[in-house]
Amino acid sequence: MKNISVRIGSILLASTLLITGCTKKDEITQINEPIEDPIPIDEQVPIIEPVNGKINLEEGLSNVVNLGDFEGFSSRELEMLYNNQFFVRPSNEEQLFFIYEHNEYRGIPSFITTDSVLQVYHIFYNYTLRTLEEQRLIQLAKELSKNMLLKSLDQYDRLKDGELVESATKNIAFFTVANMLIKEELPDNIPFRALSMANREYEKIMERQVYQKSEIFPFEIDYSQYTIRGHYTRSEDLGDYFLSMMWYGQVPFPLYISEEEKNYDQTYQALLITEILKSDSELLKVWEQIYKPTEHFVGSSDDLTIHDYKTIYEKVYGDINSLDQLNEKKRIDSFYKETDKLPMPRIMARFLPKSEDYNGIDSPVGKQFRFMGQRYVMDSEIIQRLVYPILRPIPSGLDVMAVLGSNRAKELQLNDPINQMWEDYPIVMEELIDEFSTYTEEDWKKNMYTGWMWTLTALNQEEYGDEYPEFMKNGAWIDKNLNTALSSWAELKHDTVLYGKPSGAEMGGDMIEETKGYVEPSVEVYRRLLWLTDRSRQLLSEMNLSIDDIDIKMERFQWLLDFLLTASEKQLRGEALTEEEYFRLTIYGGILEDLTLSFSNVGKWHEITSETDKNMAVIADYHTVGRDGMIHAGVGPAYEIYSIVPIEGELVLTRGAVFSFHEFLNQTRLTDEKWQEMIKNGENPPMPQWTNSFIVR
Repeated sequence: MKNISVRIGSILLASTLLITGCTKKDEITQINEPIEDPIPIDEQVPIIEPVNGKINLEEGLSNVVNLGDFEGFSSRELEMLYNNQFFVRPSNEEQLFFIYEHNEYRGIPSFITTDSVLQVYHIFYNYTLRTLEEQRLIQLAKELSKNMLLKSLDQYDRLKDGELVESATKNIAFFTVANMLIKEELPDNIPFRALSMANREYEKIMERQVYQKSEIFPFEIDYSQYTIRGHYTRSEDLGDYFLSMMWYGQVPFPLYISEEEKNYDQTYQALLITEILKSDSELLKVWEQIYKPTEHFVGSSDDLTIHDYKTIYEKVYGDINSLDQLNEKKRIDSFYKETDKLPMPRIMARFLPKSEDYNGIDSPVGKQFRFMGQRYVMDSEIIQRLVYPILRPIPSGLDVMAVLGSNRAKELQLNDPINQMWEDYPIVMEELIDEFSTYTEEDWKKNMYTGWMWTLTALNQEEYGDEYPEFMKNGAWIDKNLNTALSSWAELKHDTVLYGKPSGAEMGGDMIEETKGYVEPSVEVYRRLLWLTDRSRQLLSEMNLSIDDIDIKMERFQWLLDFLLTASEKQLRGEALTEEEYFRLTIYGGILEDLTLSFSNVGKWHEITSETDKNMAVIADYHTVGRDGMIHAGVGPAYEIYSIVPIEGELVLTRGAVFSFHEFLNQTRLTDEKWQEMIKNGENPPMPQWTNSFIVR
């Protein structure tokens, strides 16, 4: 019972500190005072003078003052502590903050990691996107689907031209499927043929097989994409929304069948859809109310949108008197000339075509209209361009990190014999490195997705000055940072699995014993995360997204980041932290738990009803290898990190929490529930081999 009361007391005290920024001595008197403003985001980075009086680690760790407080280290762990001054050990903890709370109970000094605050941002991002969908987008998607179907039926009744009637029939089937997926009631006047196509298409979606011939469109669709995953497994409404929006985002209306052969059928479908939204400003507004907020979260469509087609439609068809004029040769030729000026998508899957000898994939990848297209995300373009059928069909998150500045990731990839099978791999990688090195800060700050990626690039630092602690000055630490970046990236892919366009190829009760902890001094990570949090707050305000106290919750997170930044800078200058600051590090687990609970809208951990949400382990498929499976990136249980750090002229052994990263090919698309079950049963694939430099298993 003692541990329970300490834990509850710590959470309550952490909540008070987050609200007020006060010490344990005056938390009651200051409870109503406002939070201090975080440092200005654009403030010039202060010059940090190197610390004098470096402390050398002695043989046998004899000058680590609290080594005797720890038991059970293996010879390998002691060796890594001596050589690298840190190591990581697996655990079965389901949350990072559990490890910090155990530190508090046992009086162990905490090592505060970048992993822990990146985890909080993931929780915030996923929570706000999910809330946006539940409060607003689900209903808008129902309204859009219902009215697009009714308008398509009206077009069908008005058309006389047989070719256009066929296109209208397919549009009716297209929007009937969307209504079926989101469980919207169907009207009685759907033509039999359209309803029949829609029913057969719906059956294929529910079967979720990889690349089958569509019942509506003349190409194959990857129906495994309709495996409900990410946070969309948490409720039936979210699952239905996922299915309908995946349908809108995945199905293409290509302009060309081949390089020379125009695809008039799907182009007429797209023109009829465009005519509906061009003629109904209120319905177009509904479309934009779905598209625009998700654009802030993830980015713009990689394919042509209703706005691209609407502009050309008004230019080419602005004076027509009847829909039957849509396929007049002069006009449709003029339309194609205009679309030829539009950009190609940047993410295009590489498939080998079908032949008598090879069961290739017959699915369009070029210039195309999509009703609510999946969004361009830079990492998908990187992955797409670094895969090649047969020779290199299987990518890695290391590709992304290499292109975005990690020399260690680049070294691992270029030295991998599998990658050397494609001789152009290093050439394409260098081209991508050159292209993305031109990204300006403005480019990185376009939306929350790229802002998150920009934050992760700060982990690419591989050289540290004299002012930095010794544990950060070795190759093992570079690998640890790479693990952190890849794990946070896996959470980003998980949170945006519906919208991001994928690639493809073949705390009180008892007194708390105060300890002197240490903050991982990754100054630039904290600075960028501060900016990202501030920008996220602005975007939510611009979207008028009404979430209970969301701005206050994010301000509390900014307070924490500001504190970690200040503590890092003081440590690098060799300054001691104050009693108040050390106390905050002591109760860090409670602070993290309080922030996590605040984004779950519950007061206590046991009140979270979803067992899946209680577990930090998440999974996302990010690349399809033809018919052979999907590459997944996932985060597993929290791991412990032990690090020897300098605190007030002494070497102290601390403990913290870090991510565990997994990446593997699987034959089916995994949900969080299945992934967590695999971990529980010991069926999860091992972490990458290069992590052996810092993990003792």
